[in-house]
Amino acid sequence: MKEIKSTKVNFKLLIFALSFTFYSILEGGLDFLNIYTAPILVILILLSFYQIIINREGITKKTLIVPVFKTVKTWREIKYYVTVKEFNKDHYARYNSSGGSISFLESSFLKLIQNQKTIRNSLGGILKISNCLWFIDNQSKVCLRLNMDKYSNSDEILKSIQINEISYGDEFEVNEPSFPFLGYKKFNELYFPRNPDEIALLEEKLTEPEKIKLNNLRKRKEKGDKVYLISRDLNLNMFFDKTD
Repeated sequence: MKEIKSTKVNFKLLIFALSFTFYSILEGGLDFLNIYTAPILVILILLSFYQIIINREGITKKTLIVPVFKTVKTWREIKYYVTVKEFNKDHYARYNSSGGSISFLESSFLKLIQNQKTIRNSLGGILKISNCLWFIDNQSKVCLRLNMDKYSNSDEILKSIQINEISYGDEFEVNEPSFPFLGYKKFNELYFPRNPDEIALLEEKLTEPEKIKLNNLRKRKEKGDKVYLISRDLNLNMFFDKTD
């Protein structure tokens, strides 16, 4: 198969490194860039650029300029991939309405970040939408995550992945998933039901507080209320249709 390469930028890390550098220079002068701080900032900037490589062996994700940090997963190590639409808090939304002063550099990068699709949750907060692929290994752990919105050739990447791996099911919507350490987060298939039988099994396994919330949402639905957004905020949206 043809080898596919694609590059992305971690804008959050890059903004932090550059903003911290310029702010410190303005406040403390060039003395700030000493033998200790300068190498750290350079490393942070270099780590902001990533590249993924997909070939017949598998998927490699590495830092672009200094490929010291990298993750390599062969197709044999991956059991399947899961298509997930993630909803996370938009920490940059406050810049849209606030009159706070930000640098030209920050403003330029924020415009790129704010091109990301957003939606309001049930309480009116702004959530950013990320279309991702989670790769699950043979130990049922999330071993790799790709944000497909960040790659210009995402269609080509997805097509190559579909040739080599099977999909767990249709797209799932997840509210604020956490990834403290990829490879350590257990993928709980129970919370990703694909048919009525699996949904019924999940309901039996819910905690008592979750069952109470689910019953309250069902009562509100019977009264004619729209409950899907609320259910998604509670990660109970698998029990409802998007039209509910």
